[in-house]
Amino acid sequence: MSQFFIFFISLLASLGHLFSEENKPSTSEEHFTAHAPLTFDQAIHFNPNGPNKVGYLHIGDHEEMINQSTWLYIKQGLEYYKKEVPIFIILELNTPGGEVFAAQKISDALKEMDTQFNIPIVAFINNWAISAGAMITYSCRFIATVEDGSMGAAEPVIAGESGNLVAASEKVNSVLRADFANRARFYGRDPLIAQAMVDKDMILVSRDGKIIQLNNESEIQLKGNTPDKIISQKGKLLTLNGEQLIADGVANLMLPPKKLPKLTTEEINAGIWPAQKLLLFQAPFFSEIPQATVHVYKMDWKTRFFVFLATPLISSLLFMGLIVGGYVELNHPGLSFPGFVAAISLFLIVLSNYSLELADWLEVIILLTGLALILAELFILPTFGLLGILGIILFIIGLFGMLLPGLNSVSFEYDTKTVNAAGEYLLQRLAWLCGSLIFSCVIIVFLARYVLPSFSTFNPFVLVGHEQEASKGYVAAGDTSQFPPSGSIGQALTPLRPAGKATFNDNIFDAISTGEFIEAGQTVVVHHLEGNVIFVQINQKFEQQV
Repeated sequence: MSQFFIFFISLLASLGHLFSEENKPSTSEEHFTAHAPLTFDQAIHFNPNGPNKVGYLHIGDHEEMINQSTWLYIKQGLEYYKKEVPIFIILELNTPGGEVFAAQKISDALKEMDTQFNIPIVAFINNWAISAGAMITYSCRFIATVEDGSMGAAEPVIAGESGNLVAASEKVNSVLRADFANRARFYGRDPLIAQAMVDKDMILVSRDGKIIQLNNESEIQLKGNTPDKIISQKGKLLTLNGEQLIADGVANLMLPPKKLPKLTTEEINAGIWPAQKLLLFQAPFFSEIPQATVHVYKMDWKTRFFVFLATPLISSLLFMGLIVGGYVELNHPGLSFPGFVAAISLFLIVLSNYSLELADWLEVIILLTGLALILAELFILPTFGLLGILGIILFIIGLFGMLLPGLNSVSFEYDTKTVNAAGEYLLQRLAWLCGSLIFSCVIIVFLARYVLPSFSTFNPFVLVGHEQEASKGYVAAGDTSQFPPSGSIGQALTPLRPAGKATFNDNIFDAISTGEFIEAGQTVVVHHLEGNVIFVQINQKFEQQV
């Protein structure tokens, strides 16, 4: 589903104006209410004496899909340029689309960079800006394209009952259509063109220099001195080539092919080269910028590492390491390596999500509070499971909040039984985590059955080799007639934290401490029996004598 474009259903409030005049032809003037677009020289201010720094970001290599890693790259890049302050940023696109949740966040960040920090973005379509790529392109103040560039084809699809991809409902389509129109209108572009990229049923023609939406094909005027120029036909999503992008006012500049000076290895490694080596700077206005140099944003190794940790596969593996390592450590406390694996996995999950701002302080606080309650139950203040259960609940809430970013943005449409883009992304991540949980359970069963018994020689606290057979001193839990009465003296066979095992008259019983932790080998006395549970405490008289 990450290859297709599914958008926010929570935007349904914008449906009204799309349907209020649905039964009559509409023109772009009826929707076109944005302020007049700026020209290059009005928006891009350079130093006439030089030097002039130009930012550069890149999305896609024709086959690369837009995803959360793309969003993190763009986000970090924009943060970098907020400090470096270039005269403008080039965003080169060559992508077939991808995850809408990531694309929407990228688009909003690009608009913020322009409107709040006065650093305009020039989208450079170097072949493809399809689906989610079209939405990102519309969020840039200026659009330049090569002659063979393509932009459009952004129809939303969802998974049908049989698992096949089908066109989304009219409500979902309307939400996406409205969103595209708003993004186009924001920088003074025709919203009907943008809507036709989403809705294959729209019929658009150019009549007397105006773009008009028709209700059916019979309204197309093919005769006369000025016949209609068909822009979008019914049943086909609108995808514009370079010439059409210019003719329909979507792109500001079309760049013909031209042989450029090659970048040297040193320039590529440094990420800095003369702007004249880019095709964009062969065009008027840009070619006149003196001493222009391109400064490419490159993620440092730390950010790359955090992005790597945040990918679904790696975060799921860390989740598995936390579950399996934690389980083995709690059930076999003599083995330190599983606990180390669990601790490192948890640390990397928290570090990567917080460093990349996928998690906030609330999720971190909830997770650490849950962990603190679990440790308190185990080592400080045993409450017979109360603190432990609460701690586990809080720990799981905090952990899943980190592993499922965007949870607060999810909305569900009851009429169509579909979720928005954030919901689609969350379901993908949840599927990864559920698969990891199932696989972790399989690993735990395998370890418990075949691997962990082999560690008995290294772990004196693990009762491996002591199968619970009557011939070896074990007593059936249900046979309370053989239980030691209150006041009986015995010895802790394992640590009681608070549960463990103790021996009475050479018989082995499950026992629970009444409060304090009891180490293996200490003398204990039966405090009371509760059903088939033996509660014990340290035999203080014996300990004082010793």
